[in-house]
Amino acid sequence: MSKKHSHKNSNSRKRKGPRPPRQHQGPHSRHHSKGHKPSGPSQKKGAHLLEGRVQANEKGFGFFIPADGSEDAFVPPRLMNGIIDGDLVKADVRIDSYKPGKFIVESLELVKRSHNTVVGTLFNEQGQTFLKPDDTRLPVAKVEKGPIPPVEGQKAVLRISQWPGEGRRLMAGRLEELLGFPGAPGVDIKSVIRKYEWPESFPQSVMDQVARFPADPGPEDWEGRMDLRHLPILTIDGKDAKDFDDAISLERLANGRLRLGVHIADVSHYVSEGTPLDVEAFARSTSLYLADRVLPMLPQALSDGLCSLREGVPRLTVSAFLTYTAQGQLQGTEFRNTVIQSGRRGIYEEVQAFLDGKATPEIKSKYEPFAATLQDMLHLSRAIRKERERKGSLDFDFPEVRAIIENGKIVGVQQKERLETHRLIEDFMVSANEAVATFLDGKNFPTLYRIHEPPEARDLEDLTTFLDAYHIPHKGLDLSTPQGMQKLIRSVQGGPWQAPVSTLSLRSLKLAVYATRNAGHFGLGLDSYCHFTSPIRRYPDLIVHRSLKKARLQSTPPPKSRHLDKMALQTSEQERKAEKAERESQRILQLRFMEGQVGRTFPGTVRHLTAHGAFVELEALGVEGFLPMESLTDDLYTFNEGSLSLNGKRSRRILIGDKMTVSVANVDMVLQRMTLTRIYERESTNTPKP
Repeated sequence: MSKKHSHKNSNSRKRKGPRPPRQHQGPHSRHHSKGHKPSGPSQKKGAHLLEGRVQANEKGFGFFIPADGSEDAFVPPRLMNGIIDGDLVKADVRIDSYKPGKFIVESLELVKRSHNTVVGTLFNEQGQTFLKPDDTRLPVAKVEKGPIPPVEGQKAVLRISQWPGEGRRLMAGRLEELLGFPGAPGVDIKSVIRKYEWPESFPQSVMDQVARFPADPGPEDWEGRMDLRHLPILTIDGKDAKDFDDAISLERLANGRLRLGVHIADVSHYVSEGTPLDVEAFARSTSLYLADRVLPMLPQALSDGLCSLREGVPRLTVSAFLTYTAQGQLQGTEFRNTVIQSGRRGIYEEVQAFLDGKATPEIKSKYEPFAATLQDMLHLSRAIRKERERKGSLDFDFPEVRAIIENGKIVGVQQKERLETHRLIEDFMVSANEAVATFLDGKNFPTLYRIHEPPEARDLEDLTTFLDAYHIPHKGLDLSTPQGMQKLIRSVQGGPWQAPVSTLSLRSLKLAVYATRNAGHFGLGLDSYCHFTSPIRRYPDLIVHRSLKKARLQSTPPPKSRHLDKMALQTSEQERKAEKAERESQRILQLRFMEGQVGRTFPGTVRHLTAHGAFVELEALGVEGFLPMESLTDDLYTFNEGSLSLNGKRSRRILIGDKMTVSVANVDMVLQRMTLTRIYERESTNTPKP
């Protein structure tokens, strides 16, 4: 099972101070930003307390992140006593009198703990066993006596019974599970699963419900549905994919028009509201895609079976039909409950080779029956993309760095190329998502939208500082609009500033979230957007399917429910949690691989500079490491914040984008950081490992 392109702008929060290594990912995938800040909490002063979560910092302070999306506030160390990263709190927020325009928390009230368990490594000291958490923001915990005997050096899960604070110096708890020694096959990923408390199995009530479903739908299931089994329909996914939740078709109509069919698994036909299966799916809200496995939102009997649009078997679907002119202009949309039968299980790389005329005879014969359809799809996707780019859609096109795993062990790191077939599917899925959102918005029908609001001036500060420091033209560009941001990114495309400008532009964007209000999607340049195309792995898509079915039958929309707002918050939070786990699983395995590369030399590119040193990307692998200031021995460097450079006393200078040779000095699995040493030409004696 593999994850299809997500069609989303979802960004993790960044805090001021030394930045961690950045993650390069596409505009519809997971990436970073400063957060979602439509307004400041100053509008809600007085006796009213804001509810939100605390993001802790290793240095003892924290940030309060309001649930209503208003401006973050600084939490002083004196208020962090006993508060742990992720805790739900109520806070009294005030304008910071020492920092105009900023906010500070004056008091905190704990509402709910974020952690029931903690994952770490066991160690002994003075006859007592302790657990050192993997999350360095959490305190050391004392291990109480229990039925599971501790083994020093092993990773373990501790069930917390005593929280820090209130005069107690340490957390405490009983061992719940021994995971094994660090580095052993499977232990790293299992540690991530336990850290984020993600379920690996389904409750018996859910499995009992699933057992009552048929293996395949029968004729009685498609009564009243449009029968599309005669159409040439295919899926295009990764070669390891098993859950096929979208299929596509394309028909030629009169006057050169084209009718695109986007056929999505009808999960809502099987997952009824309020059932055990629905409750569990909502609790998870998303499938979790780790480096070596998938923990699905739905049991495999559905995700890989009954709801998966497999080749050669009938499946129930909800179809969006989009009619276009030959130039890619949308003329009309229609939505129907359908039954399809996929005629081909397409694979991105194979379809790309076929379209490029480079396919092997075997691959060519596989796709030859779809030759005309695939060519029409390629032309339509390009026309749709051109129209979307005209509206300001952003495309950062960062390569995806993935760990290569064989027999449970990490054997390499690879940058995954983004093909035009990936873009083709993305173009069609985004179009279907937009069409459904536009339809529901037009009927004023309650649902969950995928919103991505424009950046404000403060969000763009780092980007504009960099542009000014490096004399990159941007005057006259309104970077708070998709068109302005797009023009900037295009202006540096293919040059030395493409990576840093794209990265900083990405970080300037707000957080894409689920919401009951339609606020448009900045990154895609769209007025209306939702998630409709992946109900197997995203609960918001399931909500949208239910809304679409009801909206097609009801002329009068129901009143908006406060429960839907809570669902938006829950699914957004679960998405953030899953993204953190997914990134961490990749980072851990990448670092495990780099442990075997210590002492080796690589060409690198400077991606970010701080007062403490430089973050350098190893060009051969796409993995980023930290080059501390003390490793720069050819001069005495200081960081110039105005020019974003490291300036040496003897006129030497290090800039973002500079090329240099580095050696892997150390890999710290606890801090999840790789430390580099700069190698000067006279010292370079070995070459990178392929």
